[in-house]
Amino acid sequence: MDRGWPVQEARRAPHGMIASVNPLASAAGLRVLRDGGNAMDAAIAAGAVLTVVEPWSGQLGGDAFMLVASADSRTVTAINGSGAAPQHCTIDRYLPLGRIPEYGWLAASVPGIVDAWQIAVERFGTRPLGTLLADAITYAEAGFPLTARQARNNAAMATIAAEFPDTAAVFFPDGRPPGAGFRLRQPDLARTLRTIQAEGAAAFYRGSIARAIVAASDRGGGLFAERDLAEHRTDVLEPIQATYRGWTVLEQPPVSQGLIVLIALKILEALDPASDPADRVHLQVEAHKLALTERLTHVGDPAFSPTVVEHMISAERGHALARRIDPSHAVALPHEPVGHPDTTYLCVVDEARNVVSYIHSLYAGNGVVAGNTGILLNNRMGCFSLDPDSPNRLAPGKRPVHTLNSWMLLQNGLPRVVGGTPGSFWQVQTNLQLISNLIDLGMPLQAAIDAPRWTMGGQTSWSDSSLNLEARFGETVLRSLRERGHSVEPIGDWAAGGAAQAIRIEDEMLTGGGDPRPGTSSVIGY
Repeated sequence: MDRGWPVQEARRAPHGMIASVNPLASAAGLRVLRDGGNAMDAAIAAGAVLTVVEPWSGQLGGDAFMLVASADSRTVTAINGSGAAPQHCTIDRYLPLGRIPEYGWLAASVPGIVDAWQIAVERFGTRPLGTLLADAITYAEAGFPLTARQARNNAAMATIAAEFPDTAAVFFPDGRPPGAGFRLRQPDLARTLRTIQAEGAAAFYRGSIARAIVAASDRGGGLFAERDLAEHRTDVLEPIQATYRGWTVLEQPPVSQGLIVLIALKILEALDPASDPADRVHLQVEAHKLALTERLTHVGDPAFSPTVVEHMISAERGHALARRIDPSHAVALPHEPVGHPDTTYLCVVDEARNVVSYIHSLYAGNGVVAGNTGILLNNRMGCFSLDPDSPNRLAPGKRPVHTLNSWMLLQNGLPRVVGGTPGSFWQVQTNLQLISNLIDLGMPLQAAIDAPRWTMGGQTSWSDSSLNLEARFGETVLRSLRERGHSVEPIGDWAAGGAAQAIRIEDEMLTGGGDPRPGTSSVIGY
């Protein structure tokens, strides 16, 4: 039962298009496209604006991943802009705490986003990085008015931020959460962006910004050293890929957990497509559980524990895992902690049909601003395991397995759909459903995004194994899933979370879709 679906029309444009959650970011990207820049130029300009206007969803202290399709070479490249654990971060330092802290300096890994920007524009852009930071600097210096959604996101971090005076001074200048319409200015961040504009990523990792981050870490009891920043490197890799019912699906390679999507798709491909909505949800959920188990068992930083990805996403493995699914009975969800969905995603296609699928994040809202730099740090250390037998166990200089992932669909070697979503561990769940909606059900792009959605894991705890089901599925589906043993929690019609953006690519026309769930989506083209 799909009450009120679809709720908005797809956007269409012949030349270029950008889809993001924020109109200021989309406008910055579109300006670059119309001024002759390519998709990568536009993605970095928009991504930089997002670090200013959506800071809790990703800022200079976070990480970024990209898939880049080059029209001239007909190749797709994966960029892994994630950072590693500082060299002084050992399991022995955290075991007395019993866990990795959720926030604070001990929760932060080395930020990767700035170096990822630099590498991306040098390899795939046409404009200098400094030029692409202009709009972000303007919004940091002059400020921007908070929307109601942004004010709520800001207020949600008030308790944590209150423990860190540098953070409270930036985001709560009057000592309390500002409301909608408040003009948020970030002069320290503007100064940091201007330094990057003038000196490039080198200033962040080996120059004055690096020294300021380490000094703030020392004052806050952190473990950062100048060596940690200086030794950071962005990985430029081949995407991982699998075929699914005649399409080629590309995903981020490890340390991203994007391979969960491919594993689940190969499991579903081994099964007959389900026409009944309850059957379809059951098979998707069970396939996701099996894929997550594979990830938890086998995946870590490839530099420390190589993963045989080809076997994990093969048809043979998909068939073997599919045989474990009972069509009438649900199994338990593997235990894995889940963070708040503090991430943002955008995609861009230019007139030449270069394509960028871009996602950046802080993970779950750390609350620490590094001194007077204006840089809000990540808490990505929380994605490590302290289990010495886990392939994702904490080690100095090691990258944690990452929730960040994005996808592309290819036909005949050409990108035809690009998309992604924020949502922490729910990202792979949402992406699985979107791809299935497009391929299995043949839905139009916006309809695939609008369609009723499920998520696994409770709203505040992963361990309760809840299957959150949007009410638009209807009572019949809910009842059928409960009869199979799913712990179903009905949620609001549009409450599953996520902020998916996607663009369908044709030779003469681009079609963009955005998610109504976060309350804003800005899909624009020319």
